[in-house]
Amino acid sequence: MGSLQLGLGDIFQIAILAVAFYFIFDLFRGTRSAQMLFGLALVLAGLIALTMVFRFEVLGWLLRKFPLFMGFALLVIFQPEIRQALAILGRRRSTLGWGGSGSATRIDQLVAAAEEMARARMGALIAIEREISLDGYRQSGTLLNAPLVPKLLTAIFFPRAPLHDGGVIVRGNTIVAAGCIFPLHTVDSSLAYGMRHRAALGLSEETDALVIVVSEERGTISLAFQGRLLHDLTGHRLARYLTALSPREGIVDAWRRILSQLDPEAERRAAEREKTERRTPSEETRNA
Repeated sequence: MGSLQLGLGDIFQIAILAVAFYFIFDLFRGTRSAQMLFGLALVLAGLIALTMVFRFEVLGWLLRKFPLFMGFALLVIFQPEIRQALAILGRRRSTLGWGGSGSATRIDQLVAAAEEMARARMGALIAIEREISLDGYRQSGTLLNAPLVPKLLTAIFFPRAPLHDGGVIVRGNTIVAAGCIFPLHTVDSSLAYGMRHRAALGLSEETDALVIVVSEERGTISLAFQGRLLHDLTGHRLARYLTALSPREGIVDAWRRILSQLDPEAERRAAEREKTERRTPSEETRNA
């Protein structure tokens, strides 16, 4: 039996396959579809075990034919994630104005509005358009085309305002529309998600938008992207996520920064640093 020899080209192909598997795993990790696939794998393993122990011939024949239908099953199970992956790979570079020199200013305005509404316990739903257009959802609301100003966002989501029930679409430095209806994400009954959080998750599954949610009951800030929800964000952390998820970089660099932002230790250090920097006026007066 001859020994297996690997050339430079073989190693390169293996590396490409490993990188592809890594990004696929990271894209699907923590999603509802990944849990479904894990459950399917458990059922399949149980059927194989039963076939081997009790020698079920018919069941064994069906399992041998199973790979023919597995491709269709994966397309159905991972349909939202596949759509997101194709949108990421095929998206154009910042044609909708999220990147550029004004990005930091826009992020500061969004963060300031989110913090103000969280302190006042005003519910809010803000969708930030990136590469995939949100024009289809804009038509369900009221067209504004107003400048992105924190006070205007706060006024829109004031409890008695006529547009506070829907979502706001932000494109670049403009509030495009308000009172928009977003698709709802279907979640397990055991998860305590309100309508705004479900709408944020639903829109983030259908598009590549970043969706800021302010809870009216708890006064907390959350961020939804690619069907995932980050809870209890401070203003500093929200700004970091918005900066990391901006499409100015290539996909590899963007994912590297996203993963670094999700490091729990980095989050703890950032929270402690923010607590130290944001001292109350009374403390500054005493130190002076």
